[in-house]
Amino acid sequence: MTWSFSFTTFESSLLTANLRLEPVIPAHAEHSFQALRAPRGYTYIPQDPPKSLEALRTRYQRWAQRQSPDETECWLNYMVYCCQRQQYVGTLQATLSAEKNYIAYAVFPEFWRHGIAREAVSGLVMYLFDVLSLPVLDAHVDTRNEASWNLLESLGFQRTLTIDDADNFKGSTSHEYVYELVNSDWVRPKWELRLAPG
Repeated sequence: MTWSFSFTTFESSLLTANLRLEPVIPAHAEHSFQALRAPRGYTYIPQDPPKSLEALRTRYQRWAQRQSPDETECWLNYMVYCCQRQQYVGTLQATLSAEKNYIAYAVFPEFWRHGIAREAVSGLVMYLFDVLSLPVLDAHVDTRNEASWNLLESLGFQRTLTIDDADNFKGSTSHEYVYELVNSDWVRPKWELRLAPG
């Protein structure tokens, strides 16, 4: 597939007011493995914690290709580094294709409710809208994950659909809200996004 943007920026870190969003590479596995083992982070998603450091490193190696094997999707995955805490605090993901552009995000449980998700997602959205010039972004959220869909709504995402029985995992049925954010409708934060060598 031919993309309308350059892949060169995919290797840049995104600098927000307090965070550095680093493109995932295999070396990040050592910095995130223990945090990703926390069961609380998997309540509303079908995935489970990584089974081993090597398995996580292999996953990050696959993501570091920045696109799917058939080249129909771009994979943008970031480790979120908090400059003040000098710690990795979460992950971000954007999956881009000809049909839809999705984002996903996760803050490690020990850093919940510190405003990290809001700033990290804002930085990712700013990059996708202002650097890659994407027109629309989508996000799917488990209806039980109130903190997550409250965050999306606070950033201007509009709920467009409810998918009943979207999935079944960990012994229960998952329903999903679908959210959409249009580039021209988004209110940018007051800080500037900067790009730096990854």
